[in-house]
Amino acid sequence: MSTETTSQILRTIESAAREARVFGAITRSGGRLVCAASGSASAAEYALEVGVDGWRLSLRTADRWLSESIESSLVESRDSIEDLFREALLDLGSKVDPPRVKHFRDDAKRYVFETVLPADGSDAEVAARLQLFLLAFESMFRLLGDMDSEPEG
Repeated sequence: MSTETTSQILRTIESAAREARVFGAITRSGGRLVCAASGSASAAEYALEVGVDGWRLSLRTADRWLSESIESSLVESRDSIEDLFREALLDLGSKVDPPRVKHFRDDAKRYVFETVLPADGSDAEVAARLQLFLLAFESMFRLLGDMDSEPEG
């Protein structure tokens, strides 16, 4: 995928993210879009970036406590994260099955929930799919742990 194609797709998604008014600060640089989680008890960000295996959509936080509160919500609900992701997609009018979501700690010591999305289709189809998944990801995580609490202090 060319740099110009990536930039155009990210500009489209950035515009939709701003219009949705569910994120804090939104920045785009190179092949990456970062949207701050709005209302989270601790700093967290949603990131969308192109990779060799498709588009990577993630929620990242350096706060172990926030990551554990999300995990605890998942355990208490007895739903898999993919089931909750599917419900968020349905709420947005899509019957698409979500890809697997991995949870790990990255090299920068951040706690990451990440999924890989396919890059196939026209630019407009890819942009629409990525926009849908970004908004569903935010909607799902907003309901987990302390993602919808104002920061202390």
